[in-house]
Amino acid sequence: MTLKNRKKTLTNVNYILGVDGGGTKTIARLINLTSQEQWQAASGPSSLTNDFTGAVNVLNALIDDLTGQAACQSLEVVAVFGLAGTDDSDIVTKLQQIFAHRFAVLDIFNDATTSAYGANNGGEVAVVALGTGSVGMRLQFNEQGKLTQHIVGGWGFLIGDEGGGAKLGYHSVQALVTEFQHFGYVHSQLTQAVARFINTKDSGVITRQAIAVWLANAKPVNFAQLSPLVTQHQSVCPVAKEIIINHVASVELLIKDTRAATTLPVVLLGGLAQTTQTLLSAVTKRLLINAKGDALDGACLLANIALKKHKLVR
Repeated sequence: MTLKNRKKTLTNVNYILGVDGGGTKTIARLINLTSQEQWQAASGPSSLTNDFTGAVNVLNALIDDLTGQAACQSLEVVAVFGLAGTDDSDIVTKLQQIFAHRFAVLDIFNDATTSAYGANNGGEVAVVALGTGSVGMRLQFNEQGKLTQHIVGGWGFLIGDEGGGAKLGYHSVQALVTEFQHFGYVHSQLTQAVARFINTKDSGVITRQAIAVWLANAKPVNFAQLSPLVTQHQSVCPVAKEIIINHVASVELLIKDTRAATTLPVVLLGGLAQTTQTLLSAVTKRLLINAKGDALDGACLLANIALKKHKLVR
């Protein structure tokens, strides 16, 4: 596209697009800036480090879906992607190269950033997001009055994400393997439920081969699918209870590290937020406030900020 045509495109911006993509699902919202009409769609995971090609396919499909619903061109859109797995700058650059030409403006952020901006409408806050993974983000004004960001956690499934759904599932499978190795079978209520999930061909029997085959193909999203079994069994199964106790301790530590030495209020976001909040200590609960918005709201807010930055305000 020539510079002349690019400038012409920028004057025709009439939409913003916000995307919230994690290890389990991706949600996108397109807003007409004139009429404020909105379109929303959801699809599968788009964590860049878990499956880059899959993430690209999910994003392309959502963009085509929403622009088709709105009968608009993507070059009329200012877009913000808030995605898991953006710590690798090379991956982000690669994604930018794939999608930048499709939009008038495209900014790509970590999903912790979009979560934090949505949680308090762009105000100071400490946000802890508990989804497939886990991450904390602190938004805080510095001495110059600039809103600064500090991220905690978000290292991904292999080395971090304690407090997230995938690690809950991971620890349940770990318990299954421990019991199987010790007894030759699984005997706790939780691991029996996990065995039925893993060995769908014969729910009454679990074998080393069945476990190995499942593990060879499992991704974080598959481990996360086991997390409801842990929460469902916590009141009746000591193994599940122990996993939940460790989960809560991880979340408490993440909250502490995210707040650091500040007095910022804390917002819990994500699919595990509500369940986990009820289990936190009384001291931690007093720090919590209700979210004003979510990561998708934050992505749309950042898209509006990009409009002003590029002087595209209508």
